[in-house]
Amino acid sequence: MTTDQPQVVPDILQDLARLGVGPDDLIVMHSSFKALGRPDIAPADFLRTLLEAVGPNGTLMAPTFTYSYAGFWDVRPFDPATSPGIDNGILTETLRQYPGARRSAHPTYSVAAIGRHASQLTQNKESSSALGFGSSYDEAFQLGARILLVGVGNDRNSMLHYAETVAGVPYLDIPWRAFAGSSALVAQEGGPVEVPLPKEYPACSLGFGVVDPYLDSLGLLRKGRVASADCMLMDSREMVSAVAERLKREPGWMLCHTFGCEPCTLRRRRLRELELL
Repeated sequence: MTTDQPQVVPDILQDLARLGVGPDDLIVMHSSFKALGRPDIAPADFLRTLLEAVGPNGTLMAPTFTYSYAGFWDVRPFDPATSPGIDNGILTETLRQYPGARRSAHPTYSVAAIGRHASQLTQNKESSSALGFGSSYDEAFQLGARILLVGVGNDRNSMLHYAETVAGVPYLDIPWRAFAGSSALVAQEGGPVEVPLPKEYPACSLGFGVVDPYLDSLGLLRKGRVASADCMLMDSREMVSAVAERLKREPGWMLCHTFGCEPCTLRRRRLRELELL
């Protein structure tokens, strides 16, 4: 399907409806376009179809993270108008450039959104927490967002970092990487400026896959296929509540076991020092 304008794809629209995506939904999406297995459509066609599914009063939000930490030797200053997202997938990059979409100005963890709540989700986020209280994800949570995972699992679900904040885990002050630093480089007139970041850092999500069977066992996941992609849909409030309650009991539950993972190693050390592990 190749036209100048994005087109609604009828069979994908039906798949989304069967999964449970419907009118007025605020959808926070993490995705793999490749997993759809549809080389005959463009990424913009999928977005157009998803926007059709949520209707004129619905909203779509997705990450456009740039990780513009000042400590990276080759970091490019963050410009919300032009900076591409890094490793968020082609659907999110297409959303960033989609007609009518808005983008937040958070220098490391920006999001793009389109629809009814797009302004609320993206405005005044320049110096907010990355994914915690006051962030775009907090706004989405308060608005009753639903999380849509297209061809990916919960190890790509950024709302789980928000659940860490809600749970009050005692390690969020430990940076993602020590060398990345605690400031970001931002493009401004006259040249790039280094700006401080709040001392609350999202880190590794490689261990977040433990959430998949847990939420499934609680009946909080709707599973289905959209084209060839295995997908999951969940209510953000139910998901955050369930995960936060478990993290309060087991604060190390979602930390990964990958050898050499700096943030997870340091966070486990903190938990041991506090006799919580």
